[in-house]
Amino acid sequence: MGREIKEECGVFGVYLKSEGDKTLVPRVLYTGLSQLQHRGQLSAGIAVLDPKSGVYRKRLSVLKKTGLVDELFEVNHNSKSEELFYDYRGIAGIGHVRYCTSGMANNEQFIINGTQPFERRHGRLWKRFAFCYNGNLANHRILRDRLIKKEGYHLDTTTDTEVIMHLISLNLKRAEDKSGENTKPEHFEINIDLMNQLDGSYSMIELFADGDLVVVRDPLGFKPLVWGENSDFYAIASESVALEKIGINRFYPVSPGSCMIFNRSGLREKQLVNSKRKARCHFEFDYFSKEGSVFDNRSIHLTRKKLGENLAEIEPLKNEVRANPEKYVVFPVPKTAIPAAEAFAEALKIKHSSAILKSDDKRGFINKGRARKRIMSNAYFVIPEEVEGKEVFIVDDSAVRGETIQQVVGPLRKAGAEKIHFRSTEPPIRHPCFYGIDFPTREELIASQYPPQEFEKKFAEIINVDSAIFQTLEGLVNATGFRKDELCLACLNGDYPTPGGMRLAKKATKCKSK
Repeated sequence: MGREIKEECGVFGVYLKSEGDKTLVPRVLYTGLSQLQHRGQLSAGIAVLDPKSGVYRKRLSVLKKTGLVDELFEVNHNSKSEELFYDYRGIAGIGHVRYCTSGMANNEQFIINGTQPFERRHGRLWKRFAFCYNGNLANHRILRDRLIKKEGYHLDTTTDTEVIMHLISLNLKRAEDKSGENTKPEHFEINIDLMNQLDGSYSMIELFADGDLVVVRDPLGFKPLVWGENSDFYAIASESVALEKIGINRFYPVSPGSCMIFNRSGLREKQLVNSKRKARCHFEFDYFSKEGSVFDNRSIHLTRKKLGENLAEIEPLKNEVRANPEKYVVFPVPKTAIPAAEAFAEALKIKHSSAILKSDDKRGFINKGRARKRIMSNAYFVIPEEVEGKEVFIVDDSAVRGETIQQVVGPLRKAGAEKIHFRSTEPPIRHPCFYGIDFPTREELIASQYPPQEFEKKFAEIINVDSAIFQTLEGLVNATGFRKDELCLACLNGDYPTPGGMRLAKKATKCKSK
C-alpha cells in the first residue's frame, strides 16, 4: 500500500479583546508556536486578520515557510523580525507547525503547498477565511473523491487540510442557498454539518475575514486543545504550556464535539455533537505532549511518573534489585522518559542518572529515513563512570521501530555496562495509526512481526540487551487516569474507535495478505 499523508502538528490562535498594539498578535503567535515546535519541525505558518487594513494591505495576510518557527519570524535578524511583526499586525491570528509523513517531505515546493494555514479567497468577507488543524482524517480519500467526482473540484494538494477547507466552503454556499439570501450563516450550523462528514481526529481553527475566529474539536477528543484568556486577549493552543508562556495561567479544555466563536462581542460556545465514548490519543501522554502540559485536566508529568511506578510493579528483577540496589542504575531515553525513569528508580530504591546524554534536541521520531538515522546515530553518548560494572535499566517511552534504542546499547556496552535491561512505559505497538501518528504501516512496527508471547524475548535479542519488558495495557490506562473507553488504544489492541479507522485497518490487513 502507498503511504498517505498524515500529520502530527500544533495549532495556535489569538484574538485581541480591544484594539491597542496590534503587533501583539504576531508576537503572541511567535511565542505560542515556539512552545509547540516539538510537534512539527518541517514548516510553520501564520494568518493574521486586520479589518482596518486600508488600501495597501489585505484583511487576511498569510505567511508560510519551511523550517522552524524562528526562521518564519526571522528572529536572528532583529530588524527583519520587527518589520515582520509590524507587517503582520492585526486583531486576531492563527498559526501552525507541521511535519508530514509523505515520501515527498524532502521536496520544498511540496512542503510549502501543504503548509498551513490554508487560505480560501472569496469576494464576500464571511466566505473568505484561513484555516489550520491538527489531526488526520480516516475518510480523507472518500471525501476527496466525492469533492472531485460529485462536486467537480480540482484539488491542488494531497492533504486532508485542503479537503476540509473545501468542505467548509461548500457548507457556507449550501447554507446561503438554503436561506435564499446573501446573508452570513451561523457558524454552529456550518460546523455541525462539517463534523457529521468527518471521520478521524481534528482540532481546528478557522479565521474569517469578517472578524470571527472559530474553534472546533472532534467529538472523540483525539488531540489536546485548550483555551484561556487574560485582560488583553483570548488564546487557543494544542498544549497548555503554550498558553502559560504567553501569560495565561487558567486554561480549559475545548470540549470534544464543541464549537467556540471568538469575536469583538466576546465568546460563544455550543456543544454540537455528543459522543458516549472518547478516544484521547494515549501517545500524547507518553511522548508527544510536553511534560508541563495538561491534557483534558490530566497532568502529563504525573501521568509519566505513574507509568514509571506501574512499570516497577511488574519488574521481574525487583527482588534481586532490592537485595543489591548499588549494583543497578536507571537511565531515561529520551528526555520524555525522565519522569517515568525517576519514578521507576524511586519505586525500586535504586539510583537514576542522566549519564546517557542526547547531543541535540532534534526529534528522530518525526524525521524521515536517512535523516532520522543520521540524527540518531550521532545523538547519544555515555559517561563511563556512571555505567562501568553496573546493571543498567534503560527506561524508554516506546519502541515503534526499535531504532533509537539500538543507538544507545552500543555506547553502554563500550562504557562497561555489565548487563542492560530495556523497559518501555508503552505497551508494544502492533497496529497502524490512522489518526495522525507517524507509523502507518505494519511493516514499520517491530512488535507486529512476532507473536505477543514471544515478542519481549525476540526484541531483547534484536537490540542486544539482556532482557526487555513492556508496560501492560492495564498499566497504561491506569496511569492516564481515564477509563479504557476514554482513550484511543488502536495502535496497541487494534480497536479503532471510528468506522473509517476500522475500514482502513481491514484494508491494510488485506493488502498484507496478498
